[in-house]
Amino acid sequence: MLPNVAGSSKVGFWFSTKKKKKLNSDQLRQILKKYGFEAVEIDTTRHISDQGPFVAIIHKFTDLMIDSMNGNQPADNYLDSLKVYLAKNPRLMMVDPLESIQVLLNRYDTYKLINETKVCSQDKLLHVPSFTQLSSTNVDEIKEQLKRSDVQFPFICKKNISHGSQSHKMCLIFNEDGLKDVDPPSVAQTFIDHGALLYKIYVIGDKYHMVERPSLRNFAMDRWKDHQTIFFNSHDISSGDSLRSKLTTLDDDEKVKISHSVVNNSIIRRLIKQLSSEIQMTMYGIDIIVCPKTQKHYVIDVNVFPGYDGVDGYLEILVKTIADRKASQSNEQLQFNGTLKNTINATYNGDSHHKTSNGRNRL
Repeated sequence: MLPNVAGSSKVGFWFSTKKKKKLNSDQLRQILKKYGFEAVEIDTTRHISDQGPFVAIIHKFTDLMIDSMNGNQPADNYLDSLKVYLAKNPRLMMVDPLESIQVLLNRYDTYKLINETKVCSQDKLLHVPSFTQLSSTNVDEIKEQLKRSDVQFPFICKKNISHGSQSHKMCLIFNEDGLKDVDPPSVAQTFIDHGALLYKIYVIGDKYHMVERPSLRNFAMDRWKDHQTIFFNSHDISSGDSLRSKLTTLDDDEKVKISHSVVNNSIIRRLIKQLSSEIQMTMYGIDIIVCPKTQKHYVIDVNVFPGYDGVDGYLEILVKTIADRKASQSNEQLQFNGTLKNTINATYNGDSHHKTSNGRNRL
């Protein structure tokens, strides 16, 4: 059992009604209790300082963050008060930091971040399909933007905001005639054939779990170049209960020609280590595809606090991660206090000896 930190063992949590039901908040409460924490469901209608103090907060405030971005004043006010509270309590563990989530909510910024990691920019072990941000429906402007960023047909067009129901609505554009289907603000990303197989990497702290999911079939052949735009919902394509369809099934001849791609776990570990360090995230998901012809690994999306479908016991892993970090934090504080005390004693004793040797200020 974890000892109280700063006089409190409260762990706050907040999720939307849908998310709370999916992750089983009652189970979360039980696991927190098992590790010596008191679970407190945060009430966003009350000031957070009246509900703590907290040693950690587990959340998915993405709904509120999106509302704030869309001009919702109550959501904006609450997030402002939360940021003030966090600034006053720097030792509180936030799962995850709002500023990190803000980056991952923007697909364009996320792809830039991934591209700048060492495993991508220097080691060239991981890649992001060429991408660009589209903010206009003007076809000539779109063509120029695609050319400037080397985005090739066919390309996936998806909303720039990576959270919410609209974020799953995407389309695959094969040619210039399909540019009329661009719905800005969006991100265009070159489509890479990947054998209709997606690898979802679920990260919890320094651990990860990988599950295979159906994905879009190969479309980069010449015979598809005149095809009309295909609209789809990514949740229907690659969720835990998705079934194979015409969009996610390879032709028989492709099945014979294409060997099953294998993810290089060493590359994934390096990416997670670098990402976790740079963005200070604990709970996130990474969508990886592997090109069968080249075996190159590509990141096509990063998700905040994903569903962890197919990952047994992920809440236990999460709470243990929090407990371990808080225990480490407590030990560091004890060591600091001990060092500080020794320094003070040494300084005091040295001053006393110096003064008595000169015949002054004897105690």
